[in-house]
Amino acid sequence: MLEQIKATAVNGLKLPKDVALGELLVSFIGRSAVTVENYRGILLYDDRIVKLQAKHYRLEIHGRRLHIEYYNNEEMKITGMITGMEFGD
Repeated sequence: MLEQIKATAVNGLKLPKDVALGELLVSFIGRSAVTVENYRGILLYDDRIVKLQAKHYRLEIHGRRLHIEYYNNEEMKITGMITGMEFGD
């Protein structure tokens, strides 16, 4: 119920949903890089998969030679040959 009220307020005030609701913002640069904002933590990291925790779900980036180029409290950049992305619980 609270989430629905928040969503209604965000829509009414025309606020960015990613900031107001804590949603992920994922930006791809071709198949060689991806930037992820608003993640909560890194769950798994190797050269084939990067698994991140978001507020309500998990995000998996799949590929080859994956490398976290940088990360901080707000965003991260993953480089390599990206072959897929998957959301999970």
